[in-house]
Amino acid sequence: MISIVQPLSVGNALRLYFEPPAGALRWKVLRNGSGVFSGHDDPNALLVYEGDDRVITDTESLQNSILQYYGPFYSSDGMAWTAGPIASGTPAATYEDRTTDVLSELRDRLEAGLKVECDRGVFSTEIGYIQVFSGPPLNDLGRIPMLSLHLESEEPSERFLGEEVASDSFDAIGFDITESEGWLADVRVQIVAWSLNGDERKELRKAIRRLIIANLPVFEGFGWSQVSLSQQDVDAVSGEYDAPMFQVLNTFTCVAPARVTSNVDAIREVISGAINE
Repeated sequence: MISIVQPLSVGNALRLYFEPPAGALRWKVLRNGSGVFSGHDDPNALLVYEGDDRVITDTESLQNSILQYYGPFYSSDGMAWTAGPIASGTPAATYEDRTTDVLSELRDRLEAGLKVECDRGVFSTEIGYIQVFSGPPLNDLGRIPMLSLHLESEEPSERFLGEEVASDSFDAIGFDITESEGWLADVRVQIVAWSLNGDERKELRKAIRRLIIANLPVFEGFGWSQVSLSQQDVDAVSGEYDAPMFQVLNTFTCVAPARVTSNVDAIREVISGAINE
């Protein structure tokens, strides 16, 4: 029999678990939308699988929210086939991205912190704060001083058994389980500080450093670890821009969880039986 038809959270996919009857060495699985199968070679049904795997994943032409029926057929010799109980399942996309995006959060934390620096009189700007952009700045000297952030790289650093990056959680009210899959990622973000004079650049460099340090408890709350920062002054005074530009190139690195969660029903009933061999 097909013991479980499990919708995979990504959608358009169903996973089937088999408990074949005694003596079965091979099985076929047919699929249709009616639940009626004329036999193991039904021309009006799709042959999903033939073999001896106990777990299979069906993705062929499945559509979310449309009920599908599976008819299993078992054989001990590959010639005669015996039908098993029909099972059904409905694909559904239920996954949720629970990754805390490093670049986005870092941008927000730096802009908020630089507003405090302006309020304290460290910097003086016409708009009362320093803008932080998630991309290259436009050629507009009126925005300076400013910061721009660029994702330099993100790649898996550590993988875990079953790709589980966090422990499952149980909802006692809804009676379901939240599973997390993903990995820990090495993330590198380049922070470029732009200024029109060297003294202001020096203060920007110091402010970025202290804001990163001051935010360490916040970053820990995001699940980031091994936070580090490197800094380097760069002078662009040879006509690269419309005016001499004094920059600080900062490289922010951390290890951050990248994860997707899905909810699955908890086991409510267990059927046990003896196995005679």
